[in-house]
Amino acid sequence: MIKNIIVVTLAMFASWSGFSQTVPNTVEKEVEGIKVIYRESVKGTVSARVFIEGGVNNYSSENQGVEELMLSLIAEGGPANMTKSEYQSKMEALGAEISSSTGYDYGNISLSCIKQYVEPAWKIYSAAIQNPAFRQEDFDVVKNQLITAAKQQKTNPDAHLMDMAMESTWEGTDYAKKPSGTVESLESLTLELVQKYYQSVIQKNHIFVVFVGDVPFGKVESFVSQYLGELPSGSEAKWFVAEDGVKKGLAVEDRNIETNYITGMFSAPKKGTEESIHNSLAMSILYDRFFEELRTNRSLSYAPAAGATGYISRPMNRVYISTTDPEQSLEVMMDLLNSVKTEGFEEKELEGTKQSFLTRYFMGQETNASISMSLGVNEIQSTWKNMDRFTDRVLNTSLEDINAVMVNYGDEIHWTYLGKEEMIKPKYFTQPVKPKKVKK
Repeated sequence: MIKNIIVVTLAMFASWSGFSQTVPNTVEKEVEGIKVIYRESVKGTVSARVFIEGGVNNYSSENQGVEELMLSLIAEGGPANMTKSEYQSKMEALGAEISSSTGYDYGNISLSCIKQYVEPAWKIYSAAIQNPAFRQEDFDVVKNQLITAAKQQKTNPDAHLMDMAMESTWEGTDYAKKPSGTVESLESLTLELVQKYYQSVIQKNHIFVVFVGDVPFGKVESFVSQYLGELPSGSEAKWFVAEDGVKKGLAVEDRNIETNYITGMFSAPKKGTEESIHNSLAMSILYDRFFEELRTNRSLSYAPAAGATGYISRPMNRVYISTTDPEQSLEVMMDLLNSVKTEGFEEKELEGTKQSFLTRYFMGQETNASISMSLGVNEIQSTWKNMDRFTDRVLNTSLEDINAVMVNYGDEIHWTYLGKEEMIKPKYFTQPVKPKKVKK
């Protein structure tokens, strides 16, 4: 019901065929050797992010989790020129927050504050990045938190399934590493190792800045020049988009649990391309078909799913189900995959998905924080300008486009199973048919 209301409301002020997206003023400029992407916003808050490119390509398997630990420690401990108490009190008084996240392709450390206090907040934020405190006591606390989280992840079937899937699908590659770290890798990390890693990635050529807010660009330029300009130049991140895609395979972990968990990974188009938009729309329709057939019609699962992942170096799609009947569930999933490969989608499915797709997209761009993240991710994928092309790309996608992408990808699926091994046989994971490739 809510989804219908949103679509109807959106349709009241714009027809999709003639909809045009207003593009805010955006500037890209190199400031003191640091790429800066600035977007004007009339909102009362400011969001700034320093992105670190490379992700799992930046560290060894033995040091999995080092970037997560480093960024969390910077956000937790603040700059070296303030005590922990001073840092926390000042940020609270300013209504400002420093947070961080990391993943397979990039990490980022962000600042959120109201625009009236952007200058004092930026001073603290940039000081924390340029000269972090890195206190031993803070390190011990953050490290223990991450170790506890890693232990808990193993007990969460969905989280553990995803870890298994990435490790088995991408065995022997950087994507087999866990950005959040393993219990073993985290326990071996020291403060000295974190400091060494910091020196290797917090460099002008390894990072870029995204700033979104109602602050003149000249002021932002001054912020970056004055407070981050002394960072070393360093070298660019060494990461790449793999030419080899997902290979056929099956990984199984026998676990005596009531519900069995299954996921399948298969290749997807390179992120940042028009074909990637076609793929996302196709997988969104496939999600709806999974939900209707596996949950509504057959009651095989509470939450079956299908979708395109956000991974950049190794783009892929994912199908998923948790079920007490893995044999029948896999049979239905295979039938659905075969159906879209041989018969394709319907025009009415595409048109309905375009509407809901754009609705979700614009609802996800309501805050400056979400806008700054989207700009940064698009820049890493290809260029931040793709964010402003998104609407046109979605609206211009044809039925032929989405049918072609489903035919051209997914010939080989790597399956991962967590549950009672006695309930499955390898033949259940037989691959879908391979229709002739579609030339575009």
